[in-house]
Amino acid sequence: MIAVRRTYLPKPGTGGKLAALVHEASTAMEAAGYKKPAVYKGWHGSHGMLQTEQLWDSIADYETSRSAVRQTPGITTIFDQIYPLLAETHNTEIFEITS
Repeated sequence: MIAVRRTYLPKPGTGGKLAALVHEASTAMEAAGYKKPAVYKGWHGSHGMLQTEQLWDSIADYETSRSAVRQTPGITTIFDQIYPLLAETHNTEIFEITS
């Protein structure tokens, strides 16, 4: 099993809107049949930082999902609203769960 973590850093003044949209995207992922990503608010580091964590059975399952997600309007329309709010592109980290 793997955990995919994404970190989002908003442009100044857009943190509240970004947080609402990231939560909306998480719900849309679940509605599309994927495991719902958890959303974390950073209490350290850059102001307004958010992180999501989504569990996958394998890296292969995650990779297969990427093209399907890009073709799911209920998800992509939300991300079209998220990207302009970001100070920089989101950072993705993938961790293998060992226990």
